[in-house]
Amino acid sequence: MFFRTLLPLCVLASLSAAEPPLTPETATRLALEQNPELAAARELIAEAEARSSGLGRLPNPELETEVALGRQGRGRIEIGVSQTFPRASRLRLERRVAAESILLARREVAIAELALTARTRLAVLELAAAQSELRLAEQQATLARELATAQKAQTRAGQLSSLDSAQAELMAREAELAVATPRAAYAAASMQLATVLGREADADLTVAVDLALPPDEAAVPPPGLCADVSLAEAQLSAADAEIALARSQGKEDFKVGVFAEGEQDRDDFGGREQEAKLGLRFSIPLPVRNVSAPLIAEKQAARRRVALEREARVREAVNEVAASATEVRARHVAARAIAAELLPAARAHLAAAEAAYARGEIDSTPVFRARERLAEIERSDLAARLAYHRAAVRRLSAACCIPL
Repeated sequence: MFFRTLLPLCVLASLSAAEPPLTPETATRLALEQNPELAAARELIAEAEARSSGLGRLPNPELETEVALGRQGRGRIEIGVSQTFPRASRLRLERRVAAESILLARREVAIAELALTARTRLAVLELAAAQSELRLAEQQATLARELATAQKAQTRAGQLSSLDSAQAELMAREAELAVATPRAAYAAASMQLATVLGREADADLTVAVDLALPPDEAAVPPPGLCADVSLAEAQLSAADAEIALARSQGKEDFKVGVFAEGEQDRDDFGGREQEAKLGLRFSIPLPVRNVSAPLIAEKQAARRRVALEREARVREAVNEVAASATEVRARHVAARAIAAELLPAARAHLAAAEAAYARGEIDSTPVFRARERLAEIERSDLAARLAYHRAAVRRLSAACCIPL
């Protein structure tokens, strides 16, 4: 029997690292904690909260002073305080716009978290597939080397021709060189996962993921409101608040103030007369023109654009959920067929060829061909299972059912 599981020292060293292998759950948690892009996105909330802290407030009152000096001791001094007040409920509308902007920022961060979760799970799947592909290639190289060694012994014993032995040596060397390709893919997948996790590219990462195909298609919770559609709903609400605020800005502020005035003058006989006054001052703008009409038109156009984008996102979300569900079913059927039909048949064929070769009924050529065919089917099985798990992650992402 030629098959035997043997991991090379490089893989054993990788798997025996101090850090335990990552699961999709632990990798997602680390990504949500350490990813710099997500940390930057979360600052959107802080920015919105900082902006909102200055909205919905009255402006600072104004101190007004006027001094007028004349000849012969005549003069006047006035000191007053005035405050500007909005004629409409603009302060309340500003607070509403501020609250909507914070909600929008939170929705954008939630979308970023969902996207990062999907990226992380896909990256973990890619690294798990690369690990399996590398192990498979290394096992094939080990088995090819064992067969070449055995055939060399048979050649020395006069039981096999030197041509068969040379062919086995060539196949073994070819299998050993072929390990470089999955090893490079493993390095690339590890770098991709390290980037998602916010780590250095040379981080030593391993994952523990079960790539086995489930017996039945995995059930998915009922789809909720798509994150993009939810964002569009929040944008519609924010657009309505912007329109209301723009309409309120057409009514300019009025100003109310109090003042104290002291005046000194001389009469015809040279005496001084002093007088103190206390009064109120009003300033009301005249509605000569509608200064907010262009701003209202702009906000209304923006609201129509957001409404159209929402309709497009709803249609896209429904189609994406349906398409992803169809893809998952098709991927499951294809992978199940390979696992249930092709793999057992290829293994049985290899076992029969090895038994016939051991009895001396055939030469090594059929064994080579059976082994090559089994390796191809094993790779196809791995690719089919990986495609199913990728489609399952995309379906969860489309239905917004990915656990954070």
